[in-house]
Amino acid sequence: MAGLHPVRKRRKGADRIYVYAWRGGPCIHTFDVAPGAACPPIGPDILARQIEARARIAGDHGDTLETVITAYRVSPAFEKLRDTTKRDYRLWLDRISAEFGTCPLAGFEDRRMRGLIIQWRDRWRDQPRTADKATVMMGTLLAFAMEHGVLSVNVAAGIGHLHSARRAHLIWEERHWQAVQDLPAHMLDVLALARLTGLRLGDLLALTWERVGPSAIVLTTSKTGGRATIPIYPELRALLDRLAPDERKGAVLRSTRGAQWSADGFKTVWHRYRPEGFDRRLHDIRGTFATYAMSKGLTDQQVSMIMGWQTKDVAAIRERYVDAERVIVDLAARMSA
Repeated sequence: MAGLHPVRKRRKGADRIYVYAWRGGPCIHTFDVAPGAACPPIGPDILARQIEARARIAGDHGDTLETVITAYRVSPAFEKLRDTTKRDYRLWLDRISAEFGTCPLAGFEDRRMRGLIIQWRDRWRDQPRTADKATVMMGTLLAFAMEHGVLSVNVAAGIGHLHSARRAHLIWEERHWQAVQDLPAHMLDVLALARLTGLRLGDLLALTWERVGPSAIVLTTSKTGGRATIPIYPELRALLDRLAPDERKGAVLRSTRGAQWSADGFKTVWHRYRPEGFDRRLHDIRGTFATYAMSKGLTDQQVSMIMGWQTKDVAAIRERYVDAERVIVDLAARMSA
Protein backbone atom coordinates (compact mmCIF):
# COMPACT_ATOMS: atom_id res chain seq x y z
CA MET A 1 0.00 0.00 0.00
CA ALA A 2 2.96 2.34 -0.61
CA GLY A 3 3.28 3.31 3.06
CA LEU A 4 -0.46 3.70 3.70
CA HIS A 5 -1.54 2.72 7.20
CA PRO A 6 -5.07 1.22 7.48
CA VAL A 7 -6.62 0.85 10.94
CA ARG A 8 -9.76 -1.22 11.53
CA LYS A 9 -12.33 -0.13 14.10
CA ARG A 10 -15.00 -2.68 14.94
CA ARG A 11 -18.52 -1.27 15.15
CA LYS A 12 -21.95 -2.79 15.66
CA GLY A 13 -23.05 -4.36 12.39
CA ALA A 14 -20.03 -3.20 10.38
CA ASP A 15 -16.32 -2.42 10.57
CA ARG A 16 -14.85 0.91 9.60
CA ILE A 17 -11.35 1.04 8.12
CA TYR A 18 -9.52 4.34 8.47
CA VAL A 19 -6.78 4.80 5.89
CA TYR A 20 -3.95 7.04 7.05
CA ALA A 21 -1.42 8.56 4.64
CA TRP A 22 1.28 6.88 6.74
CA ARG A 23 1.68 5.64 10.29
CA GLY A 24 1.12 8.73 12.42
CA GLY A 25 -0.07 10.74 9.39
CA PRO A 26 -3.49 12.22 8.57
CA CYS A 27 -6.56 10.12 7.76
CA ILE A 28 -7.28 10.44 4.03
CA HIS A 29 -10.15 7.95 3.52
CA THR A 30 -12.54 5.56 5.28
CA PHE A 31 -14.17 2.29 4.24
CA ASP A 32 -17.24 0.66 5.83
CA VAL A 33 -17.03 -3.11 5.41
CA ALA A 34 -18.68 -6.24 6.74
CA PRO A 35 -17.24 -7.54 10.03
CA GLY A 36 -13.89 -9.21 9.34
CA ALA A 37 -13.93 -8.39 5.62
CA ALA A 38 -10.69 -7.45 3.92
CA CYS A 39 -9.81 -3.86 3.14
CA PRO A 40 -11.07 -2.93 -0.36
CA PRO A 41 -8.51 -2.22 -3.10
CA ILE A 42 -6.71 1.10 -2.87
CA GLY A 43 -7.50 3.18 -5.93
CA PRO A 44 -5.61 6.00 -7.63
CA ASP A 45 -7.76 8.64 -5.91
CA ILE A 46 -6.55 7.51 -2.46
CA LEU A 47 -2.92 7.40 -3.59
CA ALA A 48 -3.34 10.92 -4.94
CA ARG A 49 -4.55 12.07 -1.50
CA GLN A 50 -1.49 10.48 0.06
CA ILE A 51 0.79 12.40 -2.31
CA GLU A 52 -1.06 15.62 -1.46
CA ALA A 53 -0.59 14.94 2.26
CA ARG A 54 3.15 14.41 1.79
CA ALA A 55 3.37 17.59 -0.29
CA ARG A 56 1.62 19.60 2.41
CA ILE A 57 4.17 18.50 5.01
CA ALA A 58 7.05 19.17 2.65
CA GLY A 59 5.61 22.60 1.88
CA ASP A 60 5.75 23.51 5.57
CA HIS A 61 9.55 23.47 5.30
CA GLY A 62 9.96 24.98 1.83
CA ASP A 63 12.60 23.69 -0.59
CA THR A 64 15.11 22.75 2.09
CA LEU A 65 16.75 19.50 3.14
CA GLU A 66 14.08 19.26 5.84
CA THR A 67 11.68 18.46 3.01
CA VAL A 68 13.67 15.32 2.22
CA ILE A 69 14.14 14.40 5.88
CA THR A 70 10.40 14.62 6.53
CA ALA A 71 9.55 12.55 3.46
CA TYR A 72 12.15 9.91 4.30
CA ARG A 73 10.89 9.48 7.88
CA VAL A 74 7.46 8.39 6.58
CA SER A 75 8.61 6.54 3.47
CA PRO A 76 8.22 2.79 2.84
CA ALA A 77 12.03 2.60 2.64
CA PHE A 78 12.22 3.72 6.27
CA GLU A 79 9.24 1.69 7.46
CA LYS A 80 10.74 -1.62 6.32
CA LEU A 81 13.85 -1.17 8.47
CA ARG A 82 14.33 -3.15 11.69
CA ASP A 83 13.36 -1.33 14.89
CA THR A 84 16.96 -1.09 16.06
CA THR A 85 18.01 0.38 12.72
CA LYS A 86 15.15 2.87 12.82
CA ARG A 87 16.25 4.03 16.25
CA ASP A 88 19.79 4.63 15.01
CA TYR A 89 18.58 6.34 11.83
CA ARG A 90 16.27 8.67 13.77
CA LEU A 91 19.23 9.81 15.86
CA TRP A 92 21.22 10.71 12.75
CA LEU A 93 18.25 12.25 10.96
CA ASP A 94 17.81 14.54 13.99
CA ARG A 95 21.48 15.48 13.84
CA ILE A 96 21.32 16.13 10.09
CA SER A 97 18.17 18.20 10.58
CA ALA A 98 19.83 20.34 13.26
CA GLU A 99 22.89 20.97 11.09
CA PHE A 100 21.56 21.06 7.53
CA GLY A 101 17.76 21.08 7.75
CA THR A 102 17.34 24.72 6.74
CA CYS A 103 19.84 24.51 3.86
CA PRO A 104 18.21 25.04 0.43
CA LEU A 105 18.08 21.87 -1.67
CA ALA A 106 19.88 23.74 -4.44
CA GLY A 107 22.94 23.83 -2.18
CA PHE A 108 23.19 20.04 -2.34
CA GLU A 109 23.61 20.26 -6.12
CA ASP A 110 26.92 22.09 -5.49
CA ARG A 111 29.94 19.79 -5.04
CA ARG A 112 31.37 22.21 -2.48
CA MET A 113 28.68 20.99 -0.07
CA ARG A 114 30.68 17.76 0.12
CA GLY A 115 33.41 19.58 2.04
CA LEU A 116 30.89 20.92 4.57
CA ILE A 117 29.54 17.41 5.11
CA ILE A 118 33.07 16.11 5.74
CA GLN A 119 33.73 18.95 8.21
CA TRP A 120 30.53 18.01 10.06
CA ARG A 121 31.55 14.34 10.08
CA ASP A 122 34.94 15.23 11.53
CA ARG A 123 33.33 16.44 14.75
CA TRP A 124 33.36 12.74 15.66
CA ARG A 125 36.84 12.00 14.27
CA ASP A 126 37.94 10.66 17.67
CA GLN A 127 35.14 8.06 17.27
CA PRO A 128 35.74 6.81 13.70
CA ARG A 129 32.82 4.37 13.59
CA THR A 130 30.43 7.09 14.77
CA ALA A 131 31.88 9.58 12.28
CA ASP A 132 31.34 7.13 9.44
CA LYS A 133 27.69 6.73 10.42
CA ALA A 134 27.26 10.46 9.85
CA THR A 135 28.29 10.32 6.20
CA VAL A 136 26.57 6.99 5.55
CA MET A 137 23.26 8.41 6.80
CA MET A 138 23.73 11.59 4.78
CA GLY A 139 24.48 9.50 1.70
CA THR A 140 21.37 7.39 2.29
CA LEU A 141 19.21 10.50 2.65
CA LEU A 142 20.55 12.17 -0.50
CA ALA A 143 20.24 8.90 -2.47
CA PHE A 144 16.56 8.87 -1.43
CA ALA A 145 16.25 12.43 -2.76
CA MET A 146 17.85 11.42 -6.06
CA GLU A 147 15.56 8.41 -6.41
CA HIS A 148 12.53 10.68 -6.07
CA GLY A 149 13.84 13.25 -8.52
CA VAL A 150 14.49 15.96 -5.94
CA LEU A 151 18.27 16.06 -6.53
CA SER A 152 20.38 15.16 -9.53
CA VAL A 153 23.57 14.35 -7.62
CA ASN A 154 24.51 12.77 -4.28
CA VAL A 155 27.38 14.88 -2.95
CA ALA A 156 27.87 12.50 0.00
CA ALA A 157 28.38 9.39 -2.16
CA GLY A 158 31.79 7.79 -1.89
CA ILE A 159 33.09 9.81 1.07
CA GLY A 160 35.89 7.75 2.58
CA HIS A 161 35.54 6.07 5.95
CA LEU A 162 37.66 7.01 8.93
CA HIS A 163 37.23 3.56 10.44
CA SER A 164 39.07 1.24 8.11
CA ALA A 165 40.58 -1.39 10.40
CA ARG A 166 39.08 -4.85 10.01
CA ARG A 167 38.81 -6.66 13.33
CA ALA A 168 38.07 -10.18 12.15
CA HIS A 169 41.67 -11.17 12.89
CA LEU A 170 41.34 -10.07 16.54
CA ILE A 171 40.29 -12.65 19.09
CA TRP A 172 40.15 -12.89 22.85
CA GLU A 173 43.40 -14.54 23.90
CA GLU A 174 44.06 -16.23 27.22
CA ARG A 175 45.17 -12.92 28.78
CA HIS A 176 41.77 -11.44 27.98
CA TRP A 177 39.89 -14.29 29.63
CA GLN A 178 42.13 -14.00 32.69
CA ALA A 179 41.35 -10.27 32.87
CA VAL A 180 37.58 -10.85 33.11
CA GLN A 181 37.54 -13.91 35.37
CA ASP A 182 36.32 -11.88 38.37
CA LEU A 183 33.27 -10.47 36.59
CA PRO A 184 29.82 -11.37 38.04
CA ALA A 185 28.72 -14.91 37.21
CA HIS A 186 25.73 -13.84 35.10
CA MET A 187 28.08 -11.85 32.85
CA LEU A 188 30.58 -14.68 32.59
CA ASP A 189 27.76 -16.95 31.39
CA VAL A 190 27.14 -14.62 28.45
CA LEU A 191 30.84 -14.48 27.57
CA ALA A 192 31.19 -18.26 27.86
CA LEU A 193 28.24 -18.98 25.57
CA ALA A 194 29.55 -16.42 23.08
CA ARG A 195 32.90 -18.19 23.11
CA LEU A 196 31.36 -21.59 22.40
CA THR A 197 28.78 -20.59 19.76
CA GLY A 198 30.27 -17.68 17.81
CA LEU A 199 26.89 -15.94 17.85
CA ARG A 200 26.58 -12.17 17.63
CA LEU A 201 25.61 -10.56 20.93
CA GLY A 202 22.05 -9.75 19.83
CA ASP A 203 21.36 -13.32 18.68
CA LEU A 204 23.04 -14.73 21.78
CA LEU A 205 20.90 -12.74 24.22
CA ALA A 206 17.74 -13.51 22.24
CA LEU A 207 18.46 -17.25 22.22
CA THR A 208 15.66 -19.31 23.78
CA TRP A 209 15.58 -22.91 24.91
CA GLU A 210 13.08 -23.62 22.16
CA ARG A 211 15.98 -23.06 19.68
CA VAL A 212 18.22 -25.58 21.48
CA GLY A 213 17.70 -29.03 20.05
CA PRO A 214 19.18 -32.38 21.10
CA SER A 215 22.14 -32.05 18.72
CA ALA A 216 22.22 -28.45 17.49
CA ILE A 217 21.19 -24.86 18.13
CA VAL A 218 19.10 -23.68 15.18
CA LEU A 219 18.00 -20.07 14.78
CA THR A 220 17.44 -17.26 12.31
CA THR A 221 20.05 -14.54 12.70
CA SER A 222 18.86 -10.98 13.27
CA LYS A 223 21.44 -9.28 11.05
CA THR A 224 21.11 -11.27 7.83
CA GLY A 225 17.94 -13.29 8.40
CA GLY A 226 19.93 -16.40 7.53
CA ARG A 227 19.69 -19.78 9.22
CA ALA A 228 22.43 -20.60 11.74
CA THR A 229 23.03 -24.18 12.85
CA ILE A 230 25.56 -24.71 15.61
CA PRO A 231 26.37 -28.31 16.54
CA ILE A 232 26.23 -29.04 20.27
CA TYR A 233 29.63 -30.52 21.05
CA PRO A 234 30.65 -31.74 24.56
CA GLU A 235 32.01 -28.43 25.92
CA LEU A 236 28.94 -26.52 24.72
CA ARG A 237 26.59 -29.21 26.04
CA ALA A 238 28.21 -28.99 29.48
CA LEU A 239 27.62 -25.23 29.60
CA LEU A 240 24.01 -25.56 28.42
CA ASP A 241 23.33 -28.24 31.02
CA ARG A 242 24.67 -25.94 33.73
CA LEU A 243 22.52 -23.04 32.55
CA ALA A 244 19.37 -25.11 32.03
CA PRO A 245 16.42 -24.45 34.36
CA ASP A 246 14.09 -27.24 35.45
CA GLU A 247 11.80 -26.39 32.55
CA ARG A 248 13.70 -25.50 29.40
CA LYS A 249 11.61 -22.58 28.21
CA GLY A 250 12.30 -18.93 27.54
CA ALA A 251 15.62 -17.13 27.38
CA VAL A 252 18.80 -19.14 27.88
CA LEU A 253 20.70 -16.18 29.34
CA ARG A 254 19.20 -14.02 32.07
CA SER A 255 20.25 -11.15 34.29
CA THR A 256 20.41 -11.32 38.07
CA ARG A 257 16.75 -10.26 38.11
CA GLY A 258 15.80 -13.35 36.13
CA ALA A 259 14.82 -11.28 33.09
CA GLN A 260 16.07 -11.74 29.55
CA TRP A 261 18.98 -9.47 28.72
CA SER A 262 18.62 -6.72 26.13
CA ALA A 263 21.67 -5.94 24.01
CA ASP A 264 21.77 -2.36 25.31
CA GLY A 265 21.35 -3.56 28.88
CA PHE A 266 24.24 -5.99 28.68
CA LYS A 267 26.50 -3.44 26.96
CA THR A 268 25.77 -0.96 29.76
CA VAL A 269 26.74 -3.49 32.41
CA TRP A 270 29.77 -4.57 30.36
CA HIS A 271 31.11 -1.00 30.17
CA ARG A 272 30.62 -0.71 33.92
CA TYR A 273 32.62 -3.85 34.76
CA ARG A 274 35.09 -3.99 31.84
CA PRO A 275 38.70 -4.03 33.10
CA GLU A 276 40.57 -0.77 32.62
CA GLY A 277 42.63 -0.72 29.44
CA PHE A 278 40.86 -3.79 28.02
CA ASP A 279 41.74 -3.89 24.30
CA ARG A 280 39.03 -6.18 22.94
CA ARG A 281 35.36 -5.73 22.13
CA LEU A 282 32.53 -8.13 22.83
CA HIS A 283 32.20 -8.80 19.09
CA ASP A 284 35.82 -10.00 19.01
CA ILE A 285 34.82 -13.11 20.97
CA ARG A 286 33.50 -14.55 17.70
CA GLY A 287 37.11 -15.04 16.60
CA THR A 288 37.68 -17.34 19.58
CA PHE A 289 34.99 -19.67 18.30
CA ALA A 290 36.56 -19.50 14.82
CA THR A 291 39.93 -20.65 16.14
CA TYR A 292 38.26 -23.46 18.07
CA ALA A 293 36.48 -24.64 14.93
CA MET A 294 39.74 -24.54 12.98
CA SER A 295 41.52 -26.54 15.66
CA LYS A 296 38.86 -29.24 15.18
CA GLY A 297 39.70 -29.53 11.50
CA LEU A 298 37.11 -27.29 9.82
CA THR A 299 38.26 -25.62 6.62
CA ASP A 300 38.35 -21.88 6.07
CA GLN A 301 35.31 -22.17 3.80
CA GLN A 302 33.33 -24.10 6.42
CA VAL A 303 34.20 -21.61 9.15
CA SER A 304 33.32 -18.65 6.91
CA MET A 305 29.89 -20.19 6.29
CA ILE A 306 29.25 -20.55 10.02
CA MET A 307 30.58 -17.10 10.93
CA GLY A 308 29.28 -15.17 7.94
CA TRP A 309 32.78 -13.80 7.32
CA GLN A 310 34.85 -13.57 4.17
CA THR A 311 37.18 -16.50 3.65
CA LYS A 312 40.21 -14.17 3.64
CA ASP A 313 39.31 -12.99 7.17
CA VAL A 314 39.14 -16.58 8.38
CA ALA A 315 42.49 -17.29 6.70
CA ALA A 316 44.02 -14.32 8.56
CA ILE A 317 42.90 -15.78 11.91
CA ARG A 318 44.25 -19.21 10.95
CA GLU A 319 47.62 -17.77 9.96
CA ARG A 320 47.94 -15.61 13.05
CA TYR A 321 46.67 -17.92 15.77
CA VAL A 322 46.20 -21.51 14.62
CA ASP A 323 49.05 -22.21 12.19
CA ALA A 324 51.52 -20.16 14.24
CA GLU A 325 50.70 -22.18 17.35
CA ARG A 326 51.16 -25.45 15.47
CA VAL A 327 54.55 -24.32 14.18
CA ILE A 328 55.72 -23.45 17.70
CA VAL A 329 54.47 -26.77 19.09
CA ASP A 330 56.22 -28.64 16.29
CA LEU A 331 59.47 -26.72 16.87
CA ALA A 332 59.33 -27.43 20.60
CA ALA A 333 58.87 -31.14 19.90
CA ARG A 334 61.78 -31.21 17.49
CA MET A 335 64.09 -29.32 19.82
CA SER A 336 63.21 -31.68 22.67
CA ALA A 337 63.97 -34.79 20.63
